[in-house]
Amino acid sequence: MTDASTHNTRALPPALCPKKQPRQTRAQVTFDAIVEASGQLLARSGYDALTTNHIAEVAGVSIGSLYEYFPNKQSIVATLIARITTQITREVSTSLRTALALPDQPRSGIDYWMRAMIQALEKQQTILRVALQEVPFLWDIPEVRNLSATLQHIASEGGHKSQNMVRFDDPEASTFLLMTMTWAAILQSVLYRPAHLSRERLTHTLVEMVLKLL
Repeated sequence: MTDASTHNTRALPPALCPKKQPRQTRAQVTFDAIVEASGQLLARSGYDALTTNHIAEVAGVSIGSLYEYFPNKQSIVATLIARITTQITREVSTSLRTALALPDQPRSGIDYWMRAMIQALEKQQTILRVALQEVPFLWDIPEVRNLSATLQHIASEGGHKSQNMVRFDDPEASTFLLMTMTWAAILQSVLYRPAHLSRERLTHTLVEMVLKLL
């Protein structure tokens, strides 16, 4: 898995690639400020209103410095979304390891992991909502395109470690379907939760549903 500060630009279309990656600390600070500023503006005003001039202003850098690293706003947003996706998958993986070490399995582990995944998405929910609704090249970003496979890999590792507690007739198919359904439910509940359904009510119900499927 890639570091949160970089992503695999080789698989990106040229227009979505940074011109270069920073090599020194000062350059990294500038690079990061540009990416973080794009996130603030994306959450505040949406993708269409985003401009490189606005990003440079919020980042506190010159427009020349911005163009030293990025050719356009698309490449900045692609870098931002790649970082966010990598961070989310890292948190999902780390929380699974913690969940598997808890007593009272599988209930305590499932409850902890579901809540951790929800929290990981909630931290980025505004940007994720904008990305899903407005960013036209979202699925060209490798971290997004490969997210399902990454989650399946994490879930498969967890399934292997918990095979003494949970048994399926077809572990591979069951893990794929359970992870796919659970992630879709979590994403929907975080981004588009109806006002009359509380987060706790949905989380509790999801945990109970998953336990019934095990």
